[in-house]
Amino acid sequence: MQPVKQTSTNRCSFCGATSYHRVVARDAEGVMRYTERLRCMGCTREFPSMKAWRGDIPEADAALVATP
Repeated sequence: MQPVKQTSTNRCSFCGATSYHRVVARDAEGVMRYTERLRCMGCTREFPSMKAWRGDIPEADAALVATP
């Protein structure tokens, strides 16, 4: 019997890293604040949402959803 390979569902859909952090940027008033974007700690790509980071929705669709 083959051992079952366990994978995390909370991982980057691009590189497989299991951690990310929220991006900090200046707002319109010049104050540093957290944005809605996430940066993967593995590949350093930015994603508009947790679903996009996980790969639950394609990045092209996520970009359309994240655009105000």
